[in-house]
Amino acid sequence: MDSKQTRFRLSVAALLVGGLLGCQQDSSEPPQENTLYLNGKIHTQDGQRSQAEAMVVSDGKFTYVGSREGAEALKTSATKVVDLNGKMVLPGLHDNHIHLLGTVALDMCDLDGQSIDLDQLAAKVKECLPRYAPKAGDWLVINQWSPYDGNTPTPSYATLLATLDAMAPDNPVMLAGVDGHAGAYNSRALALAQDKDGNVVGLNTTTLAPGGVFAEFIPYVDLTSGVIRDAARSAIPVPDSGVLSASGDQAAAQYDKILPAISELMASRGITGIQDACSSDFIRQRLLNMEAQDLLHMRVTAATCFSQDDYSGKLDLAGHLAKAKEVRESFAEDPLIKADAVKIFLDGVIEGDPFTDPVFLPNAGMLENYHRPHLAMDPDSAEVTITADSEDAGSNGIVNYRDADLKRYVGALDEAGFSIHMHSIGDRSTRMALDALEAARASNGDHGIPHTLAHLQVVHPDDQKRLGDLGLYLTFTYAWTTPQLAYDMLVSPFIQPTKVGQSLSEAIYDPLGYLHEALYPVESTRKAGAVLVAGSDAPVDSRDPRPFENMAAGIMKAADGKDDYRANQRISLSEMLAAYTINGAKAVRQGDITGSIEVGKSADFIVLDRDLFALVNAGTPEQIAETQVERTVFQGETVYGTQ
Repeated sequence: MDSKQTRFRLSVAALLVGGLLGCQQDSSEPPQENTLYLNGKIHTQDGQRSQAEAMVVSDGKFTYVGSREGAEALKTSATKVVDLNGKMVLPGLHDNHIHLLGTVALDMCDLDGQSIDLDQLAAKVKECLPRYAPKAGDWLVINQWSPYDGNTPTPSYATLLATLDAMAPDNPVMLAGVDGHAGAYNSRALALAQDKDGNVVGLNTTTLAPGGVFAEFIPYVDLTSGVIRDAARSAIPVPDSGVLSASGDQAAAQYDKILPAISELMASRGITGIQDACSSDFIRQRLLNMEAQDLLHMRVTAATCFSQDDYSGKLDLAGHLAKAKEVRESFAEDPLIKADAVKIFLDGVIEGDPFTDPVFLPNAGMLENYHRPHLAMDPDSAEVTITADSEDAGSNGIVNYRDADLKRYVGALDEAGFSIHMHSIGDRSTRMALDALEAARASNGDHGIPHTLAHLQVVHPDDQKRLGDLGLYLTFTYAWTTPQLAYDMLVSPFIQPTKVGQSLSEAIYDPLGYLHEALYPVESTRKAGAVLVAGSDAPVDSRDPRPFENMAAGIMKAADGKDDYRANQRISLSEMLAAYTINGAKAVRQGDITGSIEVGKSADFIVLDRDLFALVNAGTPEQIAETQVERTVFQGETVYGTQ
């Protein structure tokens, strides 16, 4: 018998056996339930960034990705078919730095991050007092105040403090900044500050003098405007009625009301994975409540944080490790929530106020001293001029931990298997973070744990290469990387020298200045080997995580064509999509189960109303910002859009 005849007879036998087995299965088992998604432009985000036109989902996972013919071959009598009508499909998006509970407004007085002048602020206080603080002595907390946009003096009011004092003389008032770092207070609130023993001593010129009770808070407090930052805010106790403490029954009831709206918002934006960037016991309980109510349509990495200790420079290493391990263990069996990351706040903010007297300096940790600029704003035209040469301010900001303590902390967390997520704004804080991570790797070896740095507003060029050498994950908020003169004047003149007679734009956007290469170094760090991910930092700047606005900002030049200053740091759409999908999943150690559309992975994907690559090719990338999600699928179930 020749080999050809042998192959033929074996094939026939195999067909007969297969047919008999198939008949036996059909008679005893129901047909396999699955869903075929056909006729799509599916960007899988796999290792080859390949595209497909069809996929099959069964039991919450992708069971086939490829051609239409291949998908249709898997149809059974129980199959559901969905025509994608040529729409673009992506894996579910990952927001790797978000504060989930802040993404929907509470039933509180709220400015929604709008730029307002002091007359408008006065009107808001007048509107809110009767409803939210009707009695003398009641706290009025006004949420989503923008510390860095607006607050313009008017003929009626010269400062924030004067405005709040005039409108609420009998009530303590706090403006809660959208950035999570700044607040503004009236005199009644400032007078309630307590020392470490709980004695009411107030924030004033005496307690803030060198040697005074609050001397350590001097860089954080501006008594002229009533603006207080970071650590100093802890001195003023705001009761549960202000919800900011988020610890009591009243706060719990307020937040539990908005959980359905949070779920809807995330799904409508196509977000199926997040890292909550500073999770407390209160926040973790809200996550569990969402899960119990079938509202948690995403995977959550809840990063344990110790922000008050960070900003006081207190390293309770044993206590932090014990708490982080306890929390991690409590979620070890949870299918959607995990707590294997720890957040560290390394420094504060890099925005200052050049219009106060004396100017209110930034406090982010910088390698060189800040400059003290001299700017003046015309009250009628709002034109800003440089009135004198800047000079050395004698301060380079604050890094919350000493170098040795940070190395101990990072080394211990790495050894214990935690991902470390660090808030770093200034170039000095980033250098210290790199030193600590290098020391941890030298001591512990490379465990393959993804460590991330968030924000990275200013990074020295030498350290940009080090970020790549360590293969770190970098969480940028891409909408912030676009030049905006009204904002940039609060940053750049404190870092680069300014001279009388210069135009403000010339001084800020100096192509030979330090910030040209150091500010938000997105593309240069990617080229160096770092891994880009995305984080909205919502509700900072915007409650809406706005992923597509961030994408558009990160890949395009400014609409006015004047963006040459930042053009070298723009990235391609392909890299941006990787940041929001597979890179985001890998950054939280979930790249094996989500982040790409591949067989065996969780069926997490979104359908868009437009083709993003077509917009880039047509020269209209700005239209990416207007993208709408038509359908979000999580674990095979449609959680937003067409059922």
